[in-house]
Amino acid sequence: MKICLVTDNFHPNAGGQFTSLHQISLQLKKKKIKFIILHKQIKILSNTKKLNDILSSCNIFHFFGGWTLFYIKINLIALKLKKKIIIHPMGLYEPWSLEQKIIKKKIAWYLYQQKLLLKADLIHCASTNEEKNLLKLNKNFKTIVLPFGIDDNFIKKNNIRKKINKRALFFSRLHKKKGLIDLIYIWNNLKNKDWILDIVGDGDDKEELKKTVVKKRFLNINFYDPIYKNKDKIKLFEKYDLFILPTKSENFGISILESLSRGLPVLTTDKTPWTPIKKYNAGWIVNKIQPELSINLKKIFRMKSNEFFIKSINSIKLAKKYRWSVIFKEYMKTYNQLLSS
Repeated sequence: MKICLVTDNFHPNAGGQFTSLHQISLQLKKKKIKFIILHKQIKILSNTKKLNDILSSCNIFHFFGGWTLFYIKINLIALKLKKKIIIHPMGLYEPWSLEQKIIKKKIAWYLYQQKLLLKADLIHCASTNEEKNLLKLNKNFKTIVLPFGIDDNFIKKNNIRKKINKRALFFSRLHKKKGLIDLIYIWNNLKNKDWILDIVGDGDDKEELKKTVVKKRFLNINFYDPIYKNKDKIKLFEKYDLFILPTKSENFGISILESLSRGLPVLTTDKTPWTPIKKYNAGWIVNKIQPELSINLKKIFRMKSNEFFIKSINSIKLAKKYRWSVIFKEYMKTYNQLLSS
């Protein structure tokens, strides 16, 4: 078995797209499964003969993303070679995403994107939410739900804390769908002098947001550069008591899982597949950012240390259900079934 993992951006600044694909490659390595990560920057793209030889040697093409010419080109090659194809859309066909540049996307959808999805052997959905939304677009899509996981070593072993630091963390790409602008204004309007909100990440709007915070003298809001290595993430999470992601669309939410695994209760929206957070008492789920985010933050600011510790322990319990050592068994089962069909 040899698997070709295809993405147009294999760089840590791609956020969850990079993290999830990188983790899958590590799991394949542990299983001693041959693979190649094909992306725009890889040198063999300029060598047609070498590229064809490598692609011909792959049994399964696992795509991460869609829309771009790069995906179309590699997908058509895989179809021509009669290889098995799995496509993970990375949330690109979620309702919120489809509403952005809607006319352009509708044209692309009917010209080629839907056809490529129908030709795929499987569409890999990261959650049942993503699967439901895809099947609404076309009930004939062949889907499977395979969530992403967390490395066993990333999960916190000892969750004893002596006190809370009264610091909240936003750790994600600075993208308009993440609800960061809403969070900044709501945080400032609450005028809480004890709690600090740290924003860690990067994006096109970062400098403009920083200027707004400084100009309007928003209270206790700081910006920091993104970090990518697991050891640095672990150090980062240790400083905080709460993770906030008021996102408007999330097909999975890698940063949510990472935060839970380090014992951070999560405040997020029902636009993620993380409704179990409420069931596990590991955080808070809001329906509407306004006014529910503000209401919940007020409650959080009044919480006692022991209440945080209980939610922290529950966060780790929930994260353990997504260990790669467990989750990846389903990936291997899927790959093997495809090859035998």
